[in-house]
Amino acid sequence: MRKSIPIILFIGLILLFSGCGQKGTISLPNMNELRLDRSLTTVKNLKTINSMTEIAIEWTPVTNKNVAGYRIFRSENNKAYKLIKVIPDRFSAHYTDTHLKPNSIYIYKVSLFTKDGRVSLTNTTKPVSTKGRIEPPVIVEAISNLPNRIKILWRAHPDPTVKAYIIEKREVGKREYKRIAILRNRLSVEYIDKAVIPQKEYEYRIRAKTFEGVVSSPSEVVRAHAKALPATISRINATTNMPKQIQITWIDPNPVDRIDHYNIYSSAFKDGLYTFLASVKDKKYIDKINKDGVIRYYQVTAVDFDNLESPKGVVVAKGKTMGYGDGPIINSAVIRHNAVILTWTPPKENIKSYTIIKKYWDGWRLKKIKIVDFKSDGNPVRFIDKKIKPNTKYTYYVIGVNSLGIPTEPSSAITIEVKELQ
Repeated sequence: MRKSIPIILFIGLILLFSGCGQKGTISLPNMNELRLDRSLTTVKNLKTINSMTEIAIEWTPVTNKNVAGYRIFRSENNKAYKLIKVIPDRFSAHYTDTHLKPNSIYIYKVSLFTKDGRVSLTNTTKPVSTKGRIEPPVIVEAISNLPNRIKILWRAHPDPTVKAYIIEKREVGKREYKRIAILRNRLSVEYIDKAVIPQKEYEYRIRAKTFEGVVSSPSEVVRAHAKALPATISRINATTNMPKQIQITWIDPNPVDRIDHYNIYSSAFKDGLYTFLASVKDKKYIDKINKDGVIRYYQVTAVDFDNLESPKGVVVAKGKTMGYGDGPIINSAVIRHNAVILTWTPPKENIKSYTIIKKYWDGWRLKKIKIVDFKSDGNPVRFIDKKIKPNTKYTYYVIGVNSLGIPTEPSSAITIEVKELQ
């Protein structure tokens, strides 16, 4: 609010009044009942000093003992005059009108009033204009293609009344700007915006703010974007025929001199959670799983020298370790000469040996016996089990093992009962 008061509507206000080095009390007249006295001297030598939001008025004080003070009126841009201040001190010679509008025209009238309720003719100042708003800052550059940031540079404002800069930003295509920062130093001429999305276009403008709180119009608008992420890995291949491991290879569409390394992620499920597996420089990686028949899904990203990573989840590759091919097919299980004769047809793949699983109840316990590394070139294959007991049921199933030591799926089980031995 302005340093002014409305017309005083009080009678007999008692104020301390100082003058001629003495103190005393005086009674001011009612401001609404002042009488014009043309014979009174007027206030002389009115002068003004202007700034952007303030105008100071000076005059030669009238020290006649009957003078009680001064009244000040103001007209803004040729509108009607309004009383803005009553100064109850004849020795006063200065008043500053504050919180004015920049680039506006003001005229002031000053009159004196006496203790006995008389008022002089007013004296009028020449029209005085507040200074115009400060010029907006001059942006030098908005720097694009920085990793996860945009840098804005401007010239230091030449007006020493500037105390801060207001940075405003909007996405290209949006209507409204948002204030994102205030830099409280006239010589601060750089701002780095890290709240950006790679390769998304943004527009920036800057305003200057003075110590009086006056804000300039916005600067010219500049546009910039942050560095783009590396391109997505376009093709990923994963093997399905390697024992206890999966090899992943990929094709990278990015320039060779841009990429620093690759990140590999894996999951047991295509739509599951992918966890970080490894970082490599080459376009291939071997995932050593040490299990047979394991399925894995893979994603690969490219990472540049600024540690920007390409999007993941766009391309997924499915790999599998070798194993769990079709198992043998059991043809029969018969008892001959106090032995169980088991025959089966070999699986299609090349089998080096067989593992035979035998189960039976021994009293209250279920026993499981594994016969490993059984070899035969016959077709069908025949296995003779002489370690049998009467009144016992035996269940058999067979697993093939290839030359790499990888097992097949187990065969279907077959059960035979030995009633008595001869």
